[in-house]
Amino acid sequence: MNNKKAYLQQLLHSDNWSAEQWSWMKTYLDGEDLSELQAVAAEDFQLELSEMRATLDKKLSAAMLANIHRRAGITDSSFRGTFRLYAKRIAAAAVALLVIGAASYMLLRYNGNNMVSVAADEGRTAITLPDGSQVVLEKGASISYPKGFGTKSRELTLKGEAYFNVTHAAKAAFTISSKYLKTTVLGTSFNMDVRDNKEVKVVVISGKVQVDAHNGQSPSTQPVVLTANRELVLNTATNEIQLIDGTDDARFFALKSTGVLAYKGESVVTVLRDLERIYNVPIHARNISKCSYYGDFTIKDDLLKQLKLLAGPFNADVVELENGKGFMITGGSCG
Repeated sequence: MNNKKAYLQQLLHSDNWSAEQWSWMKTYLDGEDLSELQAVAAEDFQLELSEMRATLDKKLSAAMLANIHRRAGITDSSFRGTFRLYAKRIAAAAVALLVIGAASYMLLRYNGNNMVSVAADEGRTAITLPDGSQVVLEKGASISYPKGFGTKSRELTLKGEAYFNVTHAAKAAFTISSKYLKTTVLGTSFNMDVRDNKEVKVVVISGKVQVDAHNGQSPSTQPVVLTANRELVLNTATNEIQLIDGTDDARFFALKSTGVLAYKGESVVTVLRDLERIYNVPIHARNISKCSYYGDFTIKDDLLKQLKLLAGPFNADVVELENGKGFMITGGSCG
């Protein structure tokens, strides 16, 4: 049930269906039970099917059905030929198609003036959503959500990497959809990295989230519930997931979200690993790696400046390696 629901949810939010996806949908419609599709529609649009059927007029229904044709890449003649085989199921299928059309209509409507989009094109960007939830977008990331976000539902779409600190709202789950993961929470903080990489990840800093993982075609497993300091890693090629200890990542993302890395006695090697992840540059230290460091770094500052601040208390030197191979901190002692 949950796997089918997750896959149907993905299809309803996809701009184009592959031949495999369309074949799956036709097989599903040929079955006896359409309850998953009805449940998805009710959850997504906060609307009972009876109310939906009463609200949508014939003209709108026809427009939505035409949009289904466009998605599936089929002509009117091929559509009639394909569904001639489904005469016995036409009544139930009509209801299901109306639901799909409603999804298409809602998506098209939200893609107009009712959508709000925020993109971190120039650098990491912190925003506050209408419900008070806070989001930190990493460079290149973006989110989009309807202007009515927070009134009846809290659903948004994420591309790239972002940190979320979600305000609790018992009657409105906070849902983030992406190419590979759908994450649902009530109130928590977590980091999602859903860039088009070999692996995508969710790390929970506090609270609890439910993750539906898929590789863009079908659900990976039953939904997974993650608690604080747990991490889900999805291999986008094999559609396999790993559940691992995310304590170190949770600490790192919690620090990173503030824009300031604050250390109170952590080892220098821990500080350097954090700086490596943020600046994507190798950093090595010979003599002071096990020394304890007390101090703060502002993420937006130049890396060389940060390293000199780090090396100063230990009387160490910072050397920039040739050919962009990173930095080396030499000399110095823990004192």
